[in-house]
Amino acid sequence: MSALLIGSFILFHLINHLYILGGVQQHIEFMDTFRLVYRNVIAESILLLCVMFQLCSGLYFVWQRRGQRSGVLEKAQAISGLYLAYFFINHVGAVLYGRFGAELDTNIYYGIAGFYSEPFQFYFIPYYFFAVVALFVHLASAFNWLSRNLIQQPLRTKLAYVIILIGVFISTTLILGFCGVFNEISIPQEYSATYE
Repeated sequence: MSALLIGSFILFHLINHLYILGGVQQHIEFMDTFRLVYRNVIAESILLLCVMFQLCSGLYFVWQRRGQRSGVLEKAQAISGLYLAYFFINHVGAVLYGRFGAELDTNIYYGIAGFYSEPFQFYFIPYYFFAVVALFVHLASAFNWLSRNLIQQPLRTKLAYVIILIGVFISTTLILGFCGVFNEISIPQEYSATYE
């Protein structure tokens, strides 16, 4: 249930990010609408509890099954899960700091200001790229396991790789959008200042 809840949030979060293709204003307008659903104490507390549960249970399962995984997708599930744990700890921590520490609106400007600040883009571009790819690798691995009694192995493997390729495409598109390839992006000074 926690995975489904987080997955639903991430789906809308990715859709929100894809709005960057139409420009920053469209991205922020979608975000403001989306925040009406989750930006309250109850929803955010439930989401944070689910994230903590996924982190703890995921790390536990990675540790419990160390050395027992066979096949590319089983190993990819563990590696992608570890990267997602790293990403969630950093991302949630950064958002909480931005809101309550720096007292900034943690909108798209806050999220991508590092893309426009030397030398931080060398960290943030791969950091976000691999987060989305890791998510789709994790989904592909989960699909492969959950469908093991329904679909023959060769087709399952092909479909899992299709899911991963979709993730690479979406991630590449998002990074290009965040870098201002489709629309010019100008980061306001209050967000740039966090990297000075």
